[in-house]
Parts: sequence; structure tokens; C-alpha cells
Amino acid sequence: MSKQVEEDKKAKLLKEVADIKHEQEHIKGLLRDNKMQELNDYLQGELTQKHYVEKALHNMMNPNMPVTIYDNANNAFNFLEILKREKEAELAKKLSNVDN
Repeated sequence: MSKQVEEDKKAKLLKEVADIKHEQEHIKGLLRDNKMQELNDYLQGELTQKHYVEKALHNMMNPNMPVTIYDNANNAFNFLEILKREKEAELAKKLSNVDN
């Protein structure tokens, strides 16, 4: 694979990790500011649209579905944390392959 393609893939992963961190901070901020309707709209709208497949898989494996908006926010935050760690591991693997 060309060096440019590999660099583009690394840049994409870096952006995805940064986006996930931003999403987590957004959830925390809405909770902190007690903006429950905006939080619910975000969780059910933008976040679901952006991570539809990953969210569906996460929810299929999670036996306890969220009941309250707080549960839903916690579930979303944990889902994003798992997704972020997967992206970081993928990025670390790509970076270690460059060193070899």
C-alpha cells in the first residue's frame, strides 16, 4: 500500500478519536448543564446517525437497556469509550507497523 494511503488512514483515525472525545465532552457538558431535552435530542439524533451500526451492535450485546436519560447518556458515553479505545488500538498498530 502506498505511503500516502497509510498516512491518510492514520490521519482519519486521529480525527475519529478526536471526534469521539468531543462527543464525550458534549454529553458531559449537557449533563452538567442539566440540558436534558438537548441531551436526549443529541443521543437519539446526531449520535445515533453518526454511529448507527456500532450503536446497534453495542446495544445488542448490552443486556440492560437504558431506562432514564441518565442511563442513556451513561450507555452512550461507555459506548463511545469502547469505540475510542478500538480506534486508538488500530492507530497504535498502524504506527508500530511504520517503525518495523
